[in-house]
Amino acid sequence: MKKKTNAWETLTPNDIVEIVAPASASTEEKIYHGLTWLKNIGLVPQYPNNMIQTDLYFAAPLDQQWEHFKKALYSDAKVIWCLRGGYGSMRLIPLLEKLTPPKTPKLLIGFSDITALHIFFNQKWNWPTLHARTISQLHPDWELTEEHQSLVDLLFGRINQINFKNLTPLNQAAEEVKTLEGTILGGNLRIIQSSLGTSWEIKPKGKIVFIEDVSERGYSVDRMLEQLHQAKILDKDIKALLVGDFTEGLEKNGQNLISSALKRFADRVDYPVVSGLPCGHAKNSNAPLPFNTHAKLILGKLCQLTCKVNNRLENTNSPF
Repeated sequence: MKKKTNAWETLTPNDIVEIVAPASASTEEKIYHGLTWLKNIGLVPQYPNNMIQTDLYFAAPLDQQWEHFKKALYSDAKVIWCLRGGYGSMRLIPLLEKLTPPKTPKLLIGFSDITALHIFFNQKWNWPTLHARTISQLHPDWELTEEHQSLVDLLFGRINQINFKNLTPLNQAAEEVKTLEGTILGGNLRIIQSSLGTSWEIKPKGKIVFIEDVSERGYSVDRMLEQLHQAKILDKDIKALLVGDFTEGLEKNGQNLISSALKRFADRVDYPVVSGLPCGHAKNSNAPLPFNTHAKLILGKLCQLTCKVNNRLENTNSPF
């Protein structure tokens, strides 16, 4: 028996990429650098002239942001790439809920505040998405690192999986040698917390959950994890918790208590907690992490994560 797996359409040279700004604005310099990077890898960025009309915390008033986003959804482009995180993406969700999904899924790319849109597309429309750099983080002088190459290769279909090796088990459940398979859901911890009580509340039962954050001190991380645990979001029904980068969260005395908060949480839960994914707000790395695609997590003294993406018909009984 065959089925179509969660997948995005492979890009080819001269494909159009829709640029949207559903959250905060960015500087002209960063926009220019990001667009130049896209052109350098052979893609054609498309965006409205009035994409940036700063409105309080946002890149533009909501009606303009919505007009741009809806047009991008129903365009012929295969990819919708977000300009920046910051704040504002969740305002689009009540409007998205009124739409009929396009017949062909678009690949949404972004992270941080874009987590709200990841959760919506993963849960409501069952689309795969890519947790990766926003346009404002791209630069034409970006060195040809493994992260850079893997992002380009994923988009153009030169590879159909990405691997994360030498991950660290944070609790006993993660040190037990075994393999878990499933799909990844999540993103920014603060935005995951913000989903509680909404129509797009994260529902990670049976999923591998990923978290990262920036500018949150140890007590704040501890409080968010505690709330999500009491709300039965991060409880026994998830398969595992993956921890990405937690940056810029030093205490006033210079201490970093985030690792201690994460370890304390890991020790109180029965499911595996694994850290070390180079994904999030770190200055020098933000590796692409596919959501809502087939993932395999190998546990033990050193853990490994493999995320598979493709757009072929597969046999359901075929090995990973």
